[in-house]
Amino acid sequence: MPKNESCVRWAPNQASLHHQDLNKRETLLRGETSIVELISIGAPLPGVLNKLCAAIDLQIGNVVSVILHSENRELHAITRNALQFGLQVFWSASIPLRNEEFLGSLQMYCCVSRSPTPLELQLIDRVTQLAALAIQRHNDEETFDIFSRNRKRAPRRGLRELVYLN
Repeated sequence: MPKNESCVRWAPNQASLHHQDLNKRETLLRGETSIVELISIGAPLPGVLNKLCAAIDLQIGNVVSVILHSENRELHAITRNALQFGLQVFWSASIPLRNEEFLGSLQMYCCVSRSPTPLELQLIDRVTQLAALAIQRHNDEETFDIFSRNRKRAPRRGLRELVYLN
């Protein structure tokens, strides 16, 4: 290269990085809004949890996630199968309710052994919050259905009998 010719290397400028960051945030927000809508309309729990896993797998990349309901006892079998296929445990997070009741767990596997970045930890935290919301909504619906069935089976009281609620 001649002496007086400058060598310019491409490097992203601040505006370019800021634009990429905004696009990523918009994508995250759209995905989260979509999942919250599914939860609010009472979409089936397995579908909502699958969408959460697909969303975080896509955002982090090269990971496979599974959310297990607290009643699901298959965690050891899933981990054993993942290890047989060469996957490493990437992250494991419990899905607690506000009162620390255990609702389930998020298990993540990766083809290389590494730890999540701070941004990935934020994504994982948000997914566990959304999973808790979905599972709690599902549990509340089941409780309501049981209450409703039991109420229909209960003998009807006379129309003149009043019940006062304090």
